[in-house]
Amino acid sequence: MDQNQVINVLIAAELLADGEQLVNLLRKAGFSLHAEAVSDTTALRDGLQQRRWDLLLHLPGNAALQASQVCVLLEDQELDIALVLIGDPCEAGTRPFDSPLPCAVCTQGDLQNPAHAAQLIRTVRHELDALQTRRDLRRTQALLKELQRRYELVLDSAADAIAYLHDGLYLHANRAWCTLFGVEGVEALNHQPFLDLVDDADVEAVRQTLRQARTSTPPPCLFTALTAGGSRTRLQLEAMAAVYDQQAALQIILSPATGNVAHARQLRLLRSQDLVTGLPNRAGLLTRIEAAIAQAIDGRGESALVLACVQGFEDFLTLVGRSVANYVLVDTASLLRQSTPADSLVAHCGDGEFAMLICGPGNATQTHALLAGAAALNAQLQAQLPGGADLRLSMGSTFINELTPSADLALDRARHNLTVRENSSPAAAAPEDAYGTPGQMFSRLQEAFAHEDFILVFQPVVSLKEDGLERYEVRIRLQDHGTLIYPPRFLELANQHGLGEQIDRWVCSKSLLLLQERQNPALKLTLNLTHNSVISEAFLPWLQQQMLARRIQAGQLILQLSELDVISSPANVARFCTQLRTLDIPLSITHYGCTLHPGQYTALDEADFVKLDKSLLSGIGQDAGRRERLNITVKSLHARGLLVIAPMIDQIELLPLLWQASVNFVQGNCLQEPSARMDFSFVQDEEITLNSFH
Repeated sequence: MDQNQVINVLIAAELLADGEQLVNLLRKAGFSLHAEAVSDTTALRDGLQQRRWDLLLHLPGNAALQASQVCVLLEDQELDIALVLIGDPCEAGTRPFDSPLPCAVCTQGDLQNPAHAAQLIRTVRHELDALQTRRDLRRTQALLKELQRRYELVLDSAADAIAYLHDGLYLHANRAWCTLFGVEGVEALNHQPFLDLVDDADVEAVRQTLRQARTSTPPPCLFTALTAGGSRTRLQLEAMAAVYDQQAALQIILSPATGNVAHARQLRLLRSQDLVTGLPNRAGLLTRIEAAIAQAIDGRGESALVLACVQGFEDFLTLVGRSVANYVLVDTASLLRQSTPADSLVAHCGDGEFAMLICGPGNATQTHALLAGAAALNAQLQAQLPGGADLRLSMGSTFINELTPSADLALDRARHNLTVRENSSPAAAAPEDAYGTPGQMFSRLQEAFAHEDFILVFQPVVSLKEDGLERYEVRIRLQDHGTLIYPPRFLELANQHGLGEQIDRWVCSKSLLLLQERQNPALKLTLNLTHNSVISEAFLPWLQQQMLARRIQAGQLILQLSELDVISSPANVARFCTQLRTLDIPLSITHYGCTLHPGQYTALDEADFVKLDKSLLSGIGQDAGRRERLNITVKSLHARGLLVIAPMIDQIELLPLLWQASVNFVQGNCLQEPSARMDFSFVQDEEITLNSFH
């Protein structure tokens, strides 16, 4: 329950002073309260009828109002209130107290003891959250009932005949359906299977359509039906998988077969088809991805999405024209169709971009094989290109499961993975360790969530001009039998499966707890976010609630995005930056300069810090040209009002050069390696200058 909303508290206590002490303790913990005290059964009964209460606290030592009497009153009036019994309540005769109601017992009642007070606050917060969950559940159930009622009204008023079938039985049929077949209701329909209402010549065609509808959306089917009064009517049938009354079902819509149905079917097909390649277009692909998400939610199997991009296609199109470029698209489409399983969907999303939706139990293995064979596909594509053409096929993938929010975000995840693979070395893209395959590593990752095997480490970010602040970058590690697995091995895999946001929330929760415990306004923590959190619309509202609950100021957190994430999802990053600016949380861009055109994205205008990519710092100790390039880069960033961080500095001798280049912050093992403790001795009384290293 949100602590900012007013919580109505009823306190059952013999002495008013005990209740006041309890109210003061809860208000200091951040709760907004309206509190009243009662001392006997009559006052409690009257108080319960006056308003809607959220929390009832029972203090021990009141003979006129025992815990059992409180429970009886709540049960008689059928009230759902968070009930916390403070002390160690017993029944008459010193038997252990056993309540028929859901309640919490806080056995430690000494509120002057900090440990006991903390236990009480945790108990109260837990019970209020549970109460809010129960209320939300009841509200949701009521809304669902209302939605179901409205949906049935819409069905009954529809002109078309609509029915829902499960295992051959009718779950629902609207009035138009019953009128069409001349029956009184659904009960009468269940005596005659639907296929018995179809003319014998069309039974097989209708059966095939219904069979296809369980896994895809088949085209409409024309058939002759045996309708009311023994007449025969030509109808059009549309079928699709659906859920009715929490049961998997087939939705069947019957409408009169009017007009040129074959022509209408052909037009519907063309709208979802790319004219150049003959493949489904982006609209058709999104429809199939949404169906794959629904299939995963229903527990009917997960899928994989592979995105293939012809790098350099836009420049090639400008040089050779549309006609020649279309031949390349057709050849690429043919190569991808030959490389994917026969039951997979290959679609053309736009110029130079293709997608492959791989369903079935072996989708992970087939996806890995497709990505591993990208070099062979490139060679085949090069052999078919016109002379002098410089095109290259890049691939990225994501997995579609019950956590996938939408088809658009699934495409964003695959595009992000493509960008990461494109900008990573082969060794980094497929590291070798005890978990050699993505499947094995993903299994280990799932275990880590179950057992909370993650740990946090901290590396100081040191200012080259002392400012009195303590800055640390927070990083995550995965523990495994005494060894540590580093983020490059599991974070991108988590992104592909939609688990990156879950990892980020864990890191943020632990970091906010540390800030709350330290109570140090000078402490600043930089948190790295995965691509999943950047494209999630729910992450920043969740983070804001967590910060409010722990009273953490916005300036104590710095959220850090990778340049690869920024360029792979510009629209989502723009929305993220707008929300971040509203919350007044600083933004940092890391790996700056790892792409071909750094600085040409709008997120840089919203950032406060920039962490340089290691490529900009390589060799600055020996190469004057590289030092000059660094100086120019830092000056251009300063001109945009950005503070510059130089990471991964392992040689102390480089610090004077960085100071000379006007770098603001330094981070690296020469100062301190990432550690489980935040114990770095930040410089307080002197500035680092060139003379400091003589």
